Amino acid sequence: MATITRPQRAMRVERLMLKGANPPRLAALSPECQENAAMALSPSWRTKLLGSLQGQLQLATYLAVFLGFTGASSVGLWIGQRNLILNNAQELRRSAVAIQACMRKGGTDDRAFVQQELLLHSSMRTSLWVENPDDSLVLPQSDHLEISDEAIQSSMAANPDRVVGRQELIRLGEQLYLSELVQRFPNGARLWISQEVSTNQRAMNDYLALMILIWSGCLVITLMAVSSLVRRIVQPLEQLNAATAQMTAETLASARLPLERGPVEVMQLGRTYNALLERLAQSWSQQRQFVSAVSHELRTPLTIVQGYLNRTVKRGDNLTEAQVRGLRTAEEESIRMRRLMDDLLDLSRGDSGKLSIQSEPVRLADQLEQVADLARSTLQRPLHLELPATVEQRDAIAQADPGRLRQVLLDLVENADKYSPPDRPIRLVMREEPNSHAIDVIDQGIGIPEDELERVFDRFHRASNAPERTGSGLGLSVVKLLVEGMGGSISVCSRLGEGSRFTVQLPR
Repeated sequence: MATITRPQRAMRVERLMLKGANPPRLAALSPECQENAAMALSPSWRTKLLGSLQGQLQLATYLAVFLGFTGASSVGLWIGQRNLILNNAQELRRSAVAIQACMRKGGTDDRAFVQQELLLHSSMRTSLWVENPDDSLVLPQSDHLEISDEAIQSSMAANPDRVVGRQELIRLGEQLYLSELVQRFPNGARLWISQEVSTNQRAMNDYLALMILIWSGCLVITLMAVSSLVRRIVQPLEQLNAATAQMTAETLASARLPLERGPVEVMQLGRTYNALLERLAQSWSQQRQFVSAVSHELRTPLTIVQGYLNRTVKRGDNLTEAQVRGLRTAEEESIRMRRLMDDLLDLSRGDSGKLSIQSEPVRLADQLEQVADLARSTLQRPLHLELPATVEQRDAIAQADPGRLRQVLLDLVENADKYSPPDRPIRLVMREEPNSHAIDVIDQGIGIPEDELERVFDRFHRASNAPERTGSGLGLSVVKLLVEGMGGSISVCSRLGEGSRFTVQLPR
Protein backbone atom coordinates (compact mmCIF):
# COMPACT_ATOMS: atom_id res chain seq x y z
CA MET A 1 0.00 0.00 0.00
CA ALA A 2 1.29 3.45 -0.91
CA THR A 3 -0.10 6.60 0.64
CA ILE A 4 -0.27 9.82 -1.34
CA THR A 5 2.36 12.25 -0.08
CA ARG A 6 1.78 15.95 0.08
CA PRO A 7 4.15 16.88 -2.79
CA GLN A 8 2.19 14.56 -5.07
CA ARG A 9 -0.87 16.73 -4.73
CA ALA A 10 -1.23 20.36 -5.80
CA MET A 11 -4.64 21.25 -4.52
CA ARG A 12 -4.58 24.97 -5.07
CA VAL A 13 -5.82 27.24 -2.31
CA GLU A 14 -7.37 29.58 -4.83
CA ARG A 15 -10.49 27.46 -4.59
CA LEU A 16 -10.99 29.25 -1.29
CA MET A 17 -9.39 32.54 -2.28
CA LEU A 18 -9.71 34.58 -5.47
CA LYS A 19 -9.20 32.55 -8.59
CA GLY A 20 -6.60 34.94 -9.96
CA ALA A 21 -4.17 34.55 -7.04
CA ASN A 22 -2.16 31.73 -8.62
CA PRO A 23 -0.37 31.61 -11.97
CA PRO A 24 -1.84 29.45 -14.74
CA ARG A 25 -0.92 25.79 -14.49
CA LEU A 26 0.50 25.01 -17.86
CA ALA A 27 1.42 21.53 -16.70
CA ALA A 28 -2.24 20.60 -17.03
CA LEU A 29 -2.04 21.19 -20.80
CA SER A 30 -0.60 18.97 -23.48
CA PRO A 31 2.61 20.17 -25.18
CA GLU A 32 0.85 21.49 -28.29
CA CYS A 33 -1.49 23.57 -26.10
CA GLN A 34 1.26 24.87 -23.83
CA GLU A 35 2.94 26.84 -26.62
CA ASN A 36 -0.15 28.92 -27.33
CA ALA A 37 -0.74 29.53 -23.62
CA ALA A 38 2.89 30.55 -23.05
CA MET A 39 2.72 33.07 -25.92
CA ALA A 40 -0.38 34.60 -24.39
CA LEU A 41 1.31 34.86 -20.98
CA SER A 42 4.61 36.46 -22.10
CA PRO A 43 4.40 40.15 -21.17
CA SER A 44 5.74 42.88 -23.45
CA TRP A 45 8.39 45.39 -22.41
CA ARG A 46 5.69 48.03 -22.10
CA THR A 47 3.82 45.87 -19.60
CA LYS A 48 7.00 45.19 -17.61
CA LEU A 49 7.86 48.89 -17.48
CA LEU A 50 4.46 50.49 -16.97
CA GLY A 51 2.38 47.56 -15.74
CA SER A 52 4.40 46.79 -12.60
CA LEU A 53 4.89 48.82 -9.45
CA GLN A 54 8.67 48.38 -9.62
CA GLY A 55 8.78 49.61 -13.22
CA GLN A 56 6.65 52.65 -12.45
CA LEU A 57 8.73 53.54 -9.38
CA GLN A 58 11.98 53.16 -11.31
CA LEU A 59 10.72 55.18 -14.27
CA ALA A 60 9.38 57.99 -12.07
CA THR A 61 12.59 58.09 -10.02
CA TYR A 62 14.79 58.03 -13.13
CA LEU A 63 12.89 60.96 -14.60
CA ALA A 64 13.03 62.91 -11.33
CA VAL A 65 16.76 62.27 -10.89
CA PHE A 66 17.54 63.07 -14.52
CA LEU A 67 15.54 66.29 -14.52
CA GLY A 68 16.99 67.26 -11.13
CA PHE A 69 20.58 66.62 -12.20
CA THR A 70 20.08 68.33 -15.55
CA GLY A 71 18.35 71.35 -14.04
CA ALA A 72 20.87 71.81 -11.24
CA SER A 73 23.84 71.37 -13.56
CA SER A 74 22.43 73.71 -16.20
CA VAL A 75 21.71 76.44 -13.66
CA GLY A 76 25.12 75.97 -12.06
CA LEU A 77 26.93 76.16 -15.38
CA TRP A 78 24.94 79.22 -16.46
CA ILE A 79 25.74 80.97 -13.17
CA GLY A 80 29.42 80.06 -13.54
CA GLN A 81 29.62 81.42 -17.06
CA ARG A 82 27.79 84.58 -16.04
CA ASN A 83 30.14 85.11 -13.07
CA LEU A 84 33.13 84.66 -15.37
CA ILE A 85 31.90 87.42 -17.65
CA LEU A 86 31.20 89.66 -14.64
CA ASN A 87 34.67 89.02 -13.26
CA ASN A 88 36.21 89.95 -16.60
CA ALA A 89 34.13 93.10 -16.67
CA GLN A 90 35.20 94.02 -13.13
CA GLU A 91 38.83 93.41 -13.99
CA LEU A 92 38.47 95.57 -17.04
CA ARG A 93 36.86 98.30 -14.91
CA ARG A 94 39.73 98.20 -12.39
CA SER A 95 42.26 98.60 -15.19
CA ALA A 96 40.23 101.47 -16.63
CA VAL A 97 40.06 103.27 -13.26
CA ALA A 98 43.81 102.96 -12.81
CA ILE A 99 44.68 104.37 -16.22
CA GLN A 100 42.14 107.16 -15.75
CA ALA A 101 43.82 108.32 -12.57
CA CYS A 102 47.24 108.43 -14.22
CA MET A 103 45.98 110.20 -17.33
CA ARG A 104 44.29 112.93 -15.26
CA LYS A 105 47.57 113.76 -13.55
CA GLY A 106 49.68 113.97 -16.69
CA GLY A 107 47.16 115.06 -19.30
CA THR A 108 46.87 113.91 -22.86
CA ASP A 109 48.87 116.59 -24.68
CA ASP A 110 52.23 114.92 -24.13
CA ARG A 111 52.25 112.04 -26.61
CA ALA A 112 55.31 110.39 -25.06
CA PHE A 113 53.72 110.47 -21.60
CA VAL A 114 50.52 108.99 -22.97
CA GLN A 115 52.35 106.17 -24.75
CA GLN A 116 54.36 105.44 -21.62
CA GLU A 117 51.22 105.22 -19.43
CA LEU A 118 49.45 103.09 -22.01
CA LEU A 119 52.43 100.76 -22.08
CA LEU A 120 52.59 100.51 -18.29
CA HIS A 121 48.94 99.48 -17.98
CA SER A 122 48.85 97.18 -21.03
CA SER A 123 49.56 93.47 -20.89
CA MET A 124 49.40 90.40 -23.10
CA ARG A 125 45.62 90.33 -22.65
CA THR A 126 44.82 93.99 -22.07
CA SER A 127 45.24 96.69 -24.70
CA LEU A 128 44.80 100.48 -24.23
CA TRP A 129 44.78 103.23 -26.80
CA VAL A 130 43.76 106.83 -27.22
CA GLU A 131 41.57 108.04 -30.04
CA ASN A 132 42.37 111.66 -30.94
CA PRO A 133 39.76 114.11 -32.22
CA ASP A 134 41.24 113.77 -35.70
CA ASP A 135 40.59 109.97 -35.52
CA SER A 136 44.29 109.19 -35.19
CA LEU A 137 45.26 106.57 -32.61
CA VAL A 138 47.93 106.63 -29.92
CA LEU A 139 49.10 103.09 -29.18
CA PRO A 140 51.58 101.73 -26.64
CA GLN A 141 54.93 101.08 -28.27
CA SER A 142 56.50 97.74 -27.33
CA ASP A 143 57.93 94.77 -29.17
CA HIS A 144 56.51 92.20 -26.78
CA LEU A 145 52.91 93.38 -27.00
CA GLU A 146 50.66 91.98 -29.71
CA ILE A 147 48.07 94.63 -30.47
CA SER A 148 45.34 93.54 -32.87
CA ASP A 149 44.29 96.33 -35.22
CA GLU A 150 41.17 94.34 -36.09
CA ALA A 151 40.20 94.15 -32.40
CA ILE A 152 40.73 97.93 -32.00
CA GLN A 153 38.63 98.78 -35.03
CA SER A 154 35.91 96.33 -34.06
CA SER A 155 35.79 97.77 -30.54
CA MET A 156 35.30 101.32 -31.81
CA ALA A 157 32.80 100.16 -34.43
CA ALA A 158 30.76 98.40 -31.75
CA ASN A 159 30.29 101.78 -29.97
CA PRO A 160 29.62 104.23 -32.81
CA ASP A 161 27.96 106.79 -30.50
CA ARG A 162 31.03 106.80 -28.30
CA VAL A 163 29.09 106.19 -25.08
CA VAL A 164 31.47 106.37 -22.13
CA GLY A 165 31.35 103.34 -19.78
CA ARG A 166 29.53 100.99 -22.16
CA GLN A 167 31.12 97.57 -22.42
CA GLU A 168 30.84 95.44 -25.54
CA LEU A 169 31.64 91.77 -26.06
CA ILE A 170 33.24 91.25 -29.47
CA ARG A 171 33.98 87.95 -31.18
CA LEU A 172 36.67 87.74 -33.86
CA GLY A 173 36.98 84.19 -35.10
CA GLU A 174 37.91 82.09 -32.09
CA GLN A 175 38.96 85.12 -30.04
CA LEU A 176 36.62 86.98 -27.68
CA TYR A 177 37.28 90.57 -26.53
CA LEU A 178 35.63 92.79 -23.94
CA SER A 179 36.04 96.51 -24.76
CA GLU A 180 34.99 99.79 -23.15
CA LEU A 181 35.25 103.52 -23.87
CA VAL A 182 36.78 104.61 -20.56
CA GLN A 183 36.89 108.45 -20.69
CA ARG A 184 36.45 111.43 -22.93
CA PHE A 185 39.06 114.13 -22.21
CA PRO A 186 38.42 117.89 -22.46
CA ASN A 187 40.45 118.17 -25.62
CA GLY A 188 38.19 115.58 -27.30
CA ALA A 189 40.53 112.62 -26.97
CA ARG A 190 39.00 109.29 -25.93
CA LEU A 191 40.61 106.55 -23.86
CA TRP A 192 39.74 102.96 -24.88
CA ILE A 193 40.52 99.66 -23.22
CA SER A 194 40.10 96.10 -24.56
CA GLN A 195 40.73 92.77 -22.85
CA GLU A 196 41.04 89.35 -24.46
CA VAL A 197 38.80 86.90 -22.54
CA SER A 198 39.09 83.83 -24.81
CA THR A 199 41.53 82.14 -22.44
CA ASN A 200 39.03 82.32 -19.61
CA GLN A 201 36.30 81.05 -21.92
CA ARG A 202 38.40 78.07 -22.96
CA ALA A 203 39.10 77.31 -19.31
CA MET A 204 35.38 77.61 -18.69
CA ASN A 205 34.63 75.21 -21.55
CA ASP A 206 37.13 72.70 -20.18
CA TYR A 207 35.43 73.07 -16.83
CA LEU A 208 32.06 72.48 -18.48
CA ALA A 209 33.33 69.31 -20.17
CA LEU A 210 34.69 68.04 -16.85
CA MET A 211 31.42 68.89 -15.13
CA ILE A 212 29.45 67.01 -17.79
CA LEU A 213 31.68 63.98 -17.32
CA ILE A 214 31.31 64.14 -13.53
CA TRP A 215 27.56 64.73 -13.91
CA SER A 216 27.19 61.68 -16.14
CA GLY A 217 29.11 59.48 -13.73
CA CYS A 218 27.12 60.71 -10.74
CA LEU A 219 23.89 60.22 -12.67
CA VAL A 220 24.76 56.61 -13.50
CA ILE A 221 25.75 55.88 -9.90
CA THR A 222 22.56 57.53 -8.63
CA LEU A 223 20.37 55.58 -11.03
CA MET A 224 22.03 52.33 -9.97
CA ALA A 225 21.47 53.24 -6.32
CA VAL A 226 17.86 54.14 -7.07
CA SER A 227 17.31 50.81 -8.86
CA SER A 228 18.74 48.93 -5.88
CA LEU A 229 16.60 50.93 -3.47
CA VAL A 230 13.44 50.39 -5.53
CA ARG A 231 14.09 46.65 -5.74
CA ARG A 232 14.58 46.58 -1.97
CA ILE A 233 11.29 48.42 -1.45
CA VAL A 234 9.40 46.15 -3.86
CA GLN A 235 11.05 42.93 -2.61
CA PRO A 236 8.45 42.29 0.14
CA LEU A 237 5.70 42.58 -2.47
CA GLU A 238 7.54 40.10 -4.69
CA GLN A 239 7.86 37.76 -1.71
CA LEU A 240 4.14 38.13 -1.10
CA ASN A 241 3.42 37.32 -4.75
CA ALA A 242 5.76 34.30 -4.75
CA ALA A 243 4.30 33.01 -1.49
CA THR A 244 0.78 33.33 -2.86
CA ALA A 245 1.72 31.66 -6.15
CA GLN A 246 3.22 28.63 -4.36
CA MET A 247 0.44 28.30 -1.84
CA THR A 248 -1.32 24.96 -1.67
CA ALA A 249 -3.86 23.46 0.66
CA GLU A 250 -1.09 21.46 2.35
CA THR A 251 1.14 24.49 3.03
CA LEU A 252 -1.69 26.80 4.03
CA ALA A 253 -1.38 26.14 7.76
CA SER A 254 2.41 26.62 7.88
CA ALA A 255 2.89 29.30 5.22
CA ARG A 256 3.84 32.71 6.52
CA LEU A 257 5.43 35.75 4.92
CA PRO A 258 8.60 36.64 6.90
CA LEU A 259 9.02 40.43 6.85
CA GLU A 260 11.58 41.68 9.32
CA ARG A 261 11.86 45.24 8.05
CA GLY A 262 10.50 47.44 5.34
CA PRO A 263 8.17 50.40 4.76
CA VAL A 264 5.34 50.73 7.26
CA GLU A 265 2.70 50.10 4.60
CA VAL A 266 4.41 46.93 3.39
CA MET A 267 4.86 45.62 6.94
CA GLN A 268 1.19 46.25 7.62
CA LEU A 269 0.28 44.42 4.41
CA GLY A 270 2.46 41.48 5.49
CA ARG A 271 0.77 41.26 8.87
CA THR A 272 -2.66 41.40 7.23
CA TYR A 273 -1.62 38.69 4.77
CA ASN A 274 -0.41 36.39 7.56
CA ALA A 275 -3.61 36.94 9.50
CA LEU A 276 -5.61 36.09 6.39
CA LEU A 277 -3.63 32.86 5.98
CA GLU A 278 -4.44 31.87 9.53
CA ARG A 279 -8.15 32.41 8.97
CA LEU A 280 -8.06 30.54 5.67
CA ALA A 281 -6.14 27.63 7.21
CA GLN A 282 -8.73 27.37 9.95
CA SER A 283 -11.63 27.55 7.49
CA TRP A 284 -9.98 25.04 5.16
CA SER A 285 -9.42 22.59 8.01
CA GLN A 286 -13.02 22.91 9.17
CA GLN A 287 -14.29 22.46 5.62
CA ARG A 288 -12.27 19.29 5.09
CA GLN A 289 -13.50 17.85 8.36
CA PHE A 290 -17.08 18.71 7.49
CA VAL A 291 -16.88 17.24 3.97
CA SER A 292 -15.21 14.08 5.23
CA ALA A 293 -17.77 13.61 8.00
CA VAL A 294 -20.80 14.30 5.79
CA SER A 295 -19.52 12.12 2.95
CA HIS A 296 -18.82 9.23 5.28
CA GLU A 297 -22.15 9.51 7.10
CA LEU A 298 -24.24 9.78 3.90
CA ARG A 299 -22.45 7.03 2.01
CA THR A 300 -23.88 4.17 4.06
CA PRO A 301 -27.54 5.30 3.98
CA LEU A 302 -27.34 5.86 0.23
CA THR A 303 -25.95 2.36 -0.25
CA ILE A 304 -28.82 0.93 1.76
CA VAL A 305 -31.40 2.96 -0.16
CA GLN A 306 -29.90 1.86 -3.46
CA GLY A 307 -30.00 -1.80 -2.43
CA TYR A 308 -33.63 -1.65 -1.31
CA LEU A 309 -34.67 0.09 -4.52
CA ASN A 310 -32.90 -2.49 -6.63
CA ARG A 311 -34.48 -5.40 -4.76
CA THR A 312 -37.92 -3.79 -4.89
CA VAL A 313 -37.73 -3.41 -8.66
CA LYS A 314 -36.57 -6.99 -9.16
CA ARG A 315 -39.23 -8.52 -6.87
CA GLY A 316 -42.08 -6.15 -7.58
CA ASP A 317 -44.10 -8.27 -9.99
CA ASN A 318 -47.25 -6.37 -9.08
CA LEU A 319 -45.78 -2.92 -9.77
CA THR A 320 -47.10 -0.84 -12.64
CA GLU A 321 -44.85 0.37 -15.41
CA ALA A 322 -44.95 3.92 -14.03
CA GLN A 323 -43.98 2.69 -10.56
CA VAL A 324 -41.08 0.69 -11.97
CA ARG A 325 -39.94 3.70 -13.96
CA GLY A 326 -40.11 5.87 -10.83
CA LEU A 327 -38.12 3.36 -8.81
CA ARG A 328 -35.51 3.12 -11.58
CA THR A 329 -35.19 6.90 -11.55
CA ALA A 330 -34.80 6.90 -7.77
CA GLU A 331 -32.17 4.17 -8.03
CA GLU A 332 -30.21 6.11 -10.66
CA GLU A 333 -30.31 9.24 -8.53
CA SER A 334 -29.13 7.31 -5.48
CA ILE A 335 -26.27 5.89 -7.53
CA ARG A 336 -25.36 9.41 -8.69
CA MET A 337 -25.48 10.71 -5.14
CA ARG A 338 -23.34 7.84 -3.91
CA ARG A 339 -20.74 8.53 -6.59
CA LEU A 340 -20.75 12.19 -5.56
CA MET A 341 -20.18 11.16 -1.96
CA ASP A 342 -17.36 8.86 -3.06
CA ASP A 343 -15.73 11.72 -4.97
CA LEU A 344 -16.02 14.08 -2.01
CA LEU A 345 -14.63 11.43 0.30
CA ASP A 346 -11.66 10.78 -2.02
CA LEU A 347 -10.93 14.50 -2.26
CA SER A 348 -11.20 14.91 1.50
CA ARG A 349 -8.85 11.99 2.10
CA GLY A 350 -6.48 13.37 -0.50
CA ASP A 351 -6.44 16.77 1.20
CA SER A 352 -5.61 15.20 4.54
CA GLY A 353 -3.02 12.81 3.08
CA LYS A 354 -5.02 9.71 4.01
CA LEU A 355 -5.96 8.47 0.54
CA SER A 356 -4.39 5.04 0.09
CA ILE A 357 -3.52 3.83 -3.39
CA GLN A 358 -1.95 0.48 -4.29
CA SER A 359 1.09 0.45 -6.51
CA GLU A 360 1.75 -2.78 -8.40
CA PRO A 361 2.73 -3.93 -11.89
CA VAL A 362 -0.31 -3.76 -14.19
CA ARG A 363 -0.70 -5.00 -17.76
CA LEU A 364 -2.33 -1.99 -19.37
CA ALA A 365 -3.94 -3.83 -22.29
CA ASP A 366 -5.94 -6.03 -19.88
CA GLN A 367 -7.14 -2.99 -17.96
CA LEU A 368 -8.19 -1.17 -21.13
CA GLU A 369 -10.12 -4.20 -22.37
CA GLN A 370 -12.00 -4.42 -19.07
CA VAL A 371 -12.78 -0.69 -19.20
CA ALA A 372 -14.00 -1.01 -22.78
CA ASP A 373 -16.30 -3.91 -21.88
CA LEU A 374 -17.75 -2.10 -18.87
CA ALA A 375 -18.25 1.13 -20.80
CA ARG A 376 -19.92 -0.55 -23.79
CA SER A 377 -22.52 -2.06 -21.51
CA THR A 378 -23.80 1.40 -20.58
CA LEU A 379 -22.90 3.59 -23.57
CA GLN A 380 -25.31 4.28 -26.40
CA ARG A 381 -22.46 5.09 -28.80
CA PRO A 382 -19.49 3.23 -30.30
CA LEU A 383 -16.31 2.88 -28.24
CA HIS A 384 -13.18 2.07 -30.25
CA LEU A 385 -10.32 0.42 -28.38
CA GLU A 386 -6.97 0.94 -30.12
CA LEU A 387 -4.08 -1.16 -28.78
CA PRO A 388 -0.48 -1.14 -30.07
CA ALA A 389 0.23 -3.26 -33.13
CA THR A 390 3.08 -5.32 -31.68
CA VAL A 391 2.71 -7.98 -28.99
CA GLU A 392 5.64 -6.51 -27.07
CA GLN A 393 3.91 -3.14 -26.79
CA ARG A 394 0.61 -4.77 -25.85
CA ASP A 395 2.34 -6.52 -22.96
CA ALA A 396 3.53 -3.20 -21.54
CA ILE A 397 3.58 -3.10 -17.75
CA ALA A 398 2.97 0.06 -15.72
CA GLN A 399 3.00 0.77 -12.01
CA ALA A 400 -0.57 1.59 -10.98
CA ASP A 401 -3.57 0.70 -8.85
CA PRO A 402 -5.80 -1.52 -11.07
CA GLY A 403 -9.07 -0.46 -9.46
CA ARG A 404 -8.21 3.22 -9.39
CA LEU A 405 -6.94 3.09 -12.98
CA ARG A 406 -10.24 1.61 -14.17
CA GLN A 407 -12.08 4.27 -12.19
CA VAL A 408 -10.04 7.00 -13.86
CA LEU A 409 -10.61 5.67 -17.39
CA LEU A 410 -14.33 5.05 -16.83
CA ASP A 411 -14.73 8.59 -15.51
CA LEU A 412 -12.95 9.98 -18.57
CA VAL A 413 -15.10 7.87 -20.91
CA GLU A 414 -18.25 8.98 -19.08
CA ASN A 415 -17.09 12.59 -19.34
CA ALA A 416 -16.51 12.19 -23.08
CA ASP A 417 -19.95 10.63 -23.49
CA LYS A 418 -21.58 13.43 -21.52
CA TYR A 419 -20.27 16.23 -23.77
CA SER A 420 -20.45 14.51 -27.18
CA PRO A 421 -23.35 14.52 -29.64
CA PRO A 422 -25.19 11.16 -30.12
CA ASP A 423 -23.57 8.50 -32.33
CA ARG A 424 -20.14 10.18 -32.25
CA PRO A 425 -17.58 7.47 -31.35
CA ILE A 426 -15.16 7.61 -28.42
CA ARG A 427 -11.61 6.35 -28.87
CA LEU A 428 -9.58 4.66 -26.12
CA VAL A 429 -5.97 4.58 -27.32
CA MET A 430 -2.94 2.95 -25.75
CA ARG A 431 0.47 4.11 -26.95
CA GLU A 432 4.11 4.23 -25.89
CA GLU A 433 6.14 7.32 -25.06
CA PRO A 434 9.89 7.54 -24.36
CA ASN A 435 9.63 7.56 -20.57
CA SER A 436 6.06 6.52 -19.86
CA HIS A 437 2.95 4.71 -21.02
CA ALA A 438 0.18 6.91 -22.40
CA ILE A 439 -3.56 6.33 -22.58
CA ASP A 440 -5.71 8.73 -24.62
CA VAL A 441 -9.45 9.19 -24.26
CA ILE A 442 -10.56 11.05 -27.39
CA ASP A 443 -14.02 12.36 -28.17
CA GLN A 444 -15.63 14.43 -30.91
CA GLY A 445 -17.68 16.58 -28.58
CA ILE A 446 -18.22 20.26 -27.96
CA GLY A 447 -14.66 20.94 -26.81
CA ILE A 448 -13.37 23.26 -24.11
CA PRO A 449 -12.67 27.00 -24.54
CA GLU A 450 -8.94 27.63 -24.77
CA ASP A 451 -8.91 30.15 -21.92
CA GLU A 452 -10.51 27.57 -19.59
CA LEU A 453 -8.14 24.66 -20.25
CA GLU A 454 -5.91 25.52 -17.29
CA ARG A 455 -8.90 25.31 -14.91
CA VAL A 456 -10.45 22.15 -16.27
CA PHE A 457 -9.18 20.07 -13.32
CA ASP A 458 -10.35 22.55 -10.67
CA ARG A 459 -12.99 21.41 -8.23
CA PHE A 460 -16.56 22.40 -9.06
CA HIS A 461 -15.42 24.00 -12.31
CA ARG A 462 -17.58 23.46 -15.37
CA ALA A 463 -16.81 24.87 -18.79
CA SER A 464 -18.85 27.88 -19.83
CA ASN A 465 -20.19 26.01 -22.88
CA ALA A 466 -21.24 22.93 -20.87
CA PRO A 467 -24.94 21.99 -21.04
CA GLU A 468 -27.07 22.50 -17.96
CA ARG A 469 -27.15 19.77 -15.30
CA THR A 470 -24.23 17.75 -16.66
CA GLY A 471 -22.40 17.06 -13.42
CA SER A 472 -21.03 18.51 -10.20
CA GLY A 473 -17.62 19.51 -11.54
CA LEU A 474 -15.75 17.06 -9.28
CA GLY A 475 -15.05 14.20 -11.69
CA LEU A 476 -11.92 15.56 -13.36
CA SER A 477 -10.46 16.84 -10.10
CA VAL A 478 -10.81 13.32 -8.66
CA VAL A 479 -9.26 11.88 -11.82
CA LYS A 480 -6.27 14.18 -11.44
CA LEU A 481 -5.93 13.29 -7.76
CA LEU A 482 -5.92 9.55 -8.49
CA VAL A 483 -3.55 9.76 -11.47
CA GLU A 484 -1.02 11.82 -9.51
CA GLY A 485 -1.47 9.43 -6.58
CA MET A 486 -0.30 6.62 -8.86
CA GLY A 487 2.77 8.68 -9.79
CA GLY A 488 1.45 9.69 -13.19
CA SER A 489 0.16 12.86 -14.81
CA ILE A 490 -2.82 13.95 -16.89
CA SER A 491 -3.11 16.64 -19.55
CA VAL A 492 -5.77 17.88 -21.93
CA CYS A 493 -5.88 19.40 -25.38
CA SER A 494 -9.12 20.60 -26.90
CA ARG A 495 -10.66 22.63 -29.72
CA LEU A 496 -14.13 24.08 -29.68
CA GLY A 497 -16.49 22.09 -31.87
CA GLU A 498 -13.89 19.41 -32.63
CA GLY A 499 -13.52 17.54 -29.36
CA SER A 500 -11.06 16.91 -26.57
CA ARG A 501 -8.21 14.55 -25.80
CA PHE A 502 -7.34 13.60 -22.24
CA THR A 503 -3.96 11.90 -21.89
CA VAL A 504 -3.02 9.79 -18.85
CA GLN A 505 0.69 9.08 -18.50
CA LEU A 506 1.87 6.35 -16.14
CA PRO A 507 5.42 5.47 -15.10
CA ARG A 508 7.00 2.34 -16.50
